[in-house]
Amino acid sequence: MSVPLPLRGLLLALLLALSPPALAQRQASEPEIKAAILVNMLLFVEWPESGEEAEEALAVCYLSDSPVADALVRLDGKILRKRRLRVLRTDETGAVRCHALYVSQGDDAALLASPPGPGPLLAGDTPGDLQRGVMVNLELVAGRVVFDVDLRAARRAGLNVSSKALRLARTVLE
Repeated sequence: MSVPLPLRGLLLALLLALSPPALAQRQASEPEIKAAILVNMLLFVEWPESGEEAEEALAVCYLSDSPVADALVRLDGKILRKRRLRVLRTDETGAVRCHALYVSQGDDAALLASPPGPGPLLAGDTPGDLQRGVMVNLELVAGRVVFDVDLRAARRAGLNVSSKALRLARTVLE
């Protein structure tokens, strides 16, 4: 699927807006790009309303150390949707308090079985992660980071993903 030029420009602008100034002066690494795309996905996802969300920080969590988790930590404190981005290490019991949960290749696949009802946006970057329950999977293809979306899993978790983000995805499972 080819992404229209205006949408590519929008995504690039969003990535640069969230990146530290030093990243704009050099080419970002693969983990930095993956972290920026994951964070930018938060702009295109709606969670079930809890009544507190207007003042609550947007929490992006990770389970174990990895290059992408390190890149996410460097984005901690950014303002997104007029809310502060909080990047936190968590375990399976704390994951329900996260808006997004990044899972790396070594993380327990049992955590990825998304139960029905509200939950975090599960994101990973390992081939086959969509089959493990990840909702957004980031991969490097021909030198570019692309992402796939499992819309069914997102809907089971009570999440609404904007059609704007879905148009940028390489693959959408419905």
